Amino acid sequence: MPKALSWLAILSLTASAAVFLPQQATASDTASVATLLSSLTVTPESNTGYNRDLFQHWVDADSDSCDTRSEVLQQESLTPVTFSSGCTVATGKWTSWYDGGTWTNASDVDIDHLVPLAEAWGSGASAWTAEQRRDYANDLTLDVALEAVTDNVNQSKSDRDPAEWMPPLAGTACRYATDWVLVKYRWQLAIDQAESAAISSAINGSCGSTQVAVPTIAVDATPTEPITFSDVNSSTQFNAEISWLASQGISTGWVEANGTRTYRPLSPVNRDAMAAFLYRLAGKPAFTPPATSPFTDVTPSSQFYKEITWLAAKGISTGWTEANGSKTFRPLTPVNRDAMAAFLYRFGGNPEFSEPGTSPFEDVPVGTQFYKQITWLASQGISTGWDIGYGCRAYNPLQPVARDAMAAFMYRFVNGGTGGITGNTCSPPPPPVTPEPPTPQPPVTPQPPANPGNSKNCTDFATWRQAQDWFDYYFPWYGDVAGLDSDGDRIACETRPGHP
Repeated sequence: MPKALSWLAILSLTASAAVFLPQQATASDTASVATLLSSLTVTPESNTGYNRDLFQHWVDADSDSCDTRSEVLQQESLTPVTFSSGCTVATGKWTSWYDGGTWTNASDVDIDHLVPLAEAWGSGASAWTAEQRRDYANDLTLDVALEAVTDNVNQSKSDRDPAEWMPPLAGTACRYATDWVLVKYRWQLAIDQAESAAISSAINGSCGSTQVAVPTIAVDATPTEPITFSDVNSSTQFNAEISWLASQGISTGWVEANGTRTYRPLSPVNRDAMAAFLYRLAGKPAFTPPATSPFTDVTPSSQFYKEITWLAAKGISTGWTEANGSKTFRPLTPVNRDAMAAFLYRFGGNPEFSEPGTSPFEDVPVGTQFYKQITWLASQGISTGWDIGYGCRAYNPLQPVARDAMAAFMYRFVNGGTGGITGNTCSPPPPPVTPEPPTPQPPVTPQPPANPGNSKNCTDFATWRQAQDWFDYYFPWYGDVAGLDSDGDRIACETRPGHP
């Protein structure tokens, strides 16, 4: 039985932080369960910082003295309810479709958030305002969001998703998985890979092709409150651009274990994440991802499957053709600066541009891969590289793009760059002249001393050392000219004092 609010209650919820959109789905707004599932973003979830008190419930939205629990009990009871006091329901008749149990005492029945509050927090609600979380916890507009079920079965379910828990009653898997998808679609909540696989299994076959009314999207995913990051401050490079990116909902970073939010500005951007950034930069356009992936390394349960296939459908990136003819996207490969230029050029609709005959960058010669896209980027002032001195600039095309630089790229793409360049003013000084080595001089040939003849006797020397030095000086030229070596052993005057 549908659960509905009065006109005043709907108006009250609509007015809170522009959460509810004014239009309602019509009978013609239908889609298959599988299509709605494929439209959800697949990404890891984190319950860091979760506290049940962050979701105010139960509230009396229409001010009729009956809170949300009472409203659900009244709507789902198969017989008229009785009240113990005020609008507190005491008895009625409720059948819990999770387990088939039937109850007449309201105390035996819990009101289950089909997608638990902790699950909602980890898949997107952590970025919501307090009003948005209140509205989620009391959503009476979507009749499957809140269910009256057996209390101990609800407690057994706790905060678990379909990968961890399904209703114990046989034959309920399709209904439960369908309702789960409807709630997540309405509130634009993500799913993780295990959750996606479990739901895909549950709706396999005719269940997945069942046409359902498309719920009105209830929450604007764009943050309504400024987001601050503990690892980004006024002295951080590209601080303003990072703050802008967060304000646009393009990237809201990570919630850490201590409850703070970080941006991780120096982490490289992988290709799957770049697809998500560009999809959000485009305003999250309506797109139904294909049931079969165009890439062998990306499946419908892959993180950012919708965004990757949208990127491919737009021709922004069509991946690689492998040797066996298959197509791959390489989702976990970092995006280099040359590829970033190509992404943005194609994202911008491949604008008319005549690349310059002289490159503005010393490391991007004419003919380089993505030369046109890189020089277009420079001409728009989206990235003018680095000044390396003497009017010369470098682009570093093969350097991975870090998250801070990505914020700057996107900010300038949307808001306009400054100081675009097309020419080249590089004038490095001439290299220093290396002097010629001196010409080596020819070796000097020693000249012989004058021949002393037989002019010395051993007695002319006071010591043996003096005699030996005289002998050694003339011997190479004239031999033992003075007859000082009587035994021919080249030791002169062995009788003089000092002979060893």
